[in-house]
Amino acid sequence: MQLEDIYTFEDALLVGLMLITLIKHADRVKIACLAQLVNVIAPIMTDTKEGAWKQSIYYPFLHASKYGRGITLEPVISTTKHDTSKHTDVSDIEAVAVYNPEKEEVTIFAVNRNVDNDVNFTVDIRGFEDYGVIEYLVMENSDMKAVNSLHSQNVKPKQKNEFTLEKGVFSTTAKKCSWNVIRFGKNNR
Repeated sequence: MQLEDIYTFEDALLVGLMLITLIKHADRVKIACLAQLVNVIAPIMTDTKEGAWKQSIYYPFLHASKYGRGITLEPVISTTKHDTSKHTDVSDIEAVAVYNPEKEEVTIFAVNRNVDNDVNFTVDIRGFEDYGVIEYLVMENSDMKAVNSLHSQNVKPKQKNEFTLEKGVFSTTAKKCSWNVIRFGKNNR
């Protein structure tokens, strides 16, 4: 098919950044949709003979759909910066948080968009007393052009356990060019 778009890890990061922007403006954006769900420009591809697979962009959509429900919390971000060929002082971390009062969960979506360096990432959740880490998902890849196919899932999230949470302060290292989803919830679960 001539129109098929194959999405890379770099595309997944861009989709993650777009979703963060969308969530940040959820007070004004009332509906958003994905043009196609299967084939051509889709996060899920199919093959007439063998089956289906998830493209790289599938995962940020999945995470935002599952965990981006509730009240948007605009974080105060203090981050290192870098320059690009066209822009100066680009923040390394772009992030947003969502509080789901029904589930008593807070989810942070963050992208480290620095292509050269890992960045220390610290979150103060002391306002959510007795909350702990439920799950920390990350998509990292040293190859920005990595793609998924029917036979190979090169771009997919994995659990990350390299973090600390002490007295309501969560700390980790966000790997260069990474999509991070950190879920917090009540410790009494």
